[in-house]
Amino acid sequence: MAQQIATGRLDRIIRELEKLQDEAQDIFDAHIDFMRCQTPGVPWGALKACEITGRAGSALDYVAALKILREKFRDKNAN
Repeated sequence: MAQQIATGRLDRIIRELEKLQDEAQDIFDAHIDFMRCQTPGVPWGALKACEITGRAGSALDYVAALKILREKFRDKNAN
C-alpha cells in the first residue's frame, strides 16, 4: 500500500515537472527567437548555448536557466 502511494506521488511529481519543463523550454525558445531578431545570422543553437546552456550547464538545469532569464528581464526593466 505504501509503495502505491509513493508511486502515485512520484507519477504526479514527474507529470508536473514534465509540464513545467515544457513551459520553461517554451520560454527559452521564445527568448532565443527574440535574440535572433536582434542578431541576425547567428545560428539558433549558438545563441542558445551562449544565452542559456553555456551559463546554466550542458545538462540543462531549468531552475538555473530560469534564474538567468529572470535576472536579464529584471535588468531590462530597471533601465
